[in-house]
Amino acid sequence: MDWHERLLQIDDLPIILEWYNNEELHNIADVKSFKRYTIEELRQYWTEKLSRSYASYHVIVVEDEVIGRVGLKKKKYEDAYVMEYSILIGVSNLYSKGLGTEITKYFISKSFLNPDIEAVVLQVREDNKRAIRCYEKAGFKKEKSYIENQVKVYDMHRVKKEETI
Repeated sequence: MDWHERLLQIDDLPIILEWYNNEELHNIADVKSFKRYTIEELRQYWTEKLSRSYASYHVIVVEDEVIGRVGLKKKKYEDAYVMEYSILIGVSNLYSKGLGTEITKYFISKSFLNPDIEAVVLQVREDNKRAIRCYEKAGFKKEKSYIENQVKVYDMHRVKKEETI
């Protein structure tokens, strides 16, 4: 499937609002309590996020339609820098087609172009089996399991070199 990425823009918020206000999608992908957003609340939220110098946010486009978004945040982890990764595909008929894995591999490669980045890390709900399979196919390994906001989650890492961060 052909896709491309570009930086997320404020004009993308109406489609993102649909995903954020989809409780079923939220309960698969997020550990926070579900909250409905207005377009203005989402605009304020994303205006702040888009101003972060240590992060970049991208949309995924298939056939001129925004179908998902990716977040990358550079963080200090112990004595190394890592890239925190998040992905959300908001179009359910594109699930289980390998698209998430392909996109994830692309952003791993893009992250590792930065010589400071030793690993790409993420958090995933333990019950989100489809996402876990995607991440494992992209080379992530489960590092630890814990409970956040009464939800079981895994931290998963994809290390640049063979040694552990």
